[in-house]
Amino acid sequence: MANPMLSAPHFRSTLSLILALLFVPHTSWAEVDTAVVAKILGEELSRVPDIDDEKSKQMLNSLSNSATKLLDQNNKDWNPSSPKWKAIYDRVHADLESEMPSIRAAVTDQSRNRLQAYEANIAAHISQVDADAILAYYATPEGQRYQEFTGSVDKIVSVGAANFASPSAADKRQAVAKLTDQQIQRYLRMLMLSRLYQAVATLSQTSHDPSAGGGIGFLLGPAIFKNYQELEALDEKYAGDFASFDAFTKTDAAQHFFAAMGRAMPLLSEGNSVADSINAVEQKHESEWKALYLAQ
Repeated sequence: MANPMLSAPHFRSTLSLILALLFVPHTSWAEVDTAVVAKILGEELSRVPDIDDEKSKQMLNSLSNSATKLLDQNNKDWNPSSPKWKAIYDRVHADLESEMPSIRAAVTDQSRNRLQAYEANIAAHISQVDADAILAYYATPEGQRYQEFTGSVDKIVSVGAANFASPSAADKRQAVAKLTDQQIQRYLRMLMLSRLYQAVATLSQTSHDPSAGGGIGFLLGPAIFKNYQELEALDEKYAGDFASFDAFTKTDAAQHFFAAMGRAMPLLSEGNSVADSINAVEQKHESEWKALYLAQ
């Protein structure tokens, strides 16, 4: 009787199992929960941005200005200095103000959807071993200080990205006059420990595209010049921790997580349902605005 351990069907099934195990991607031995990713990212990087009254007001004013300009966009004299501008602008502003709740809702929904896709993509590209190692570090006193520190510097870097054109030349000259080269180097070191910088830097090192993430370094200058007082306070508080923070960022678990963050970053700007929502609102009122403009 043939040995059942050597039978062809049994051999083929065993071989298939071995091959399947050999070709399982190393990052998917266990599925990482997106809630774990959100915990690792922390509040600063895993929350849907709030649209407070001030931001809503700025958005309304910007939309009103652009929508009014579009009524005669090729006319160089059609601008706020035109005697007809205020009456038209006020009508556009009033109509858009009534639509702001739906626009704000669209912005919030899009931010939430992008964040969920971002976290899910990160979860798909890290291992549970990496996640456990990072959370174990976070549970230590040093890891808790690291979370506090990176929460602060991540916010500074993200604000620098959002205000790339700032500071003004005058602000920059004033700030530079107050900072020594040593201070600037210390602040740069701090910002380079941010998870946002680490994510883009790690991606650029591992990507075959040499341009991947190459622009974030340019954001650190504006971030320093706009926030040097806060950076000085952070330096005083955490100066003794930077060497250990830096050592953690170089661990395999941290590097894998940063690479996953960098890879997922395009999802934070993918799609534009907000633009569609704004276009729908403007089209709703466009004929009325044009008629009012032509009647002036």
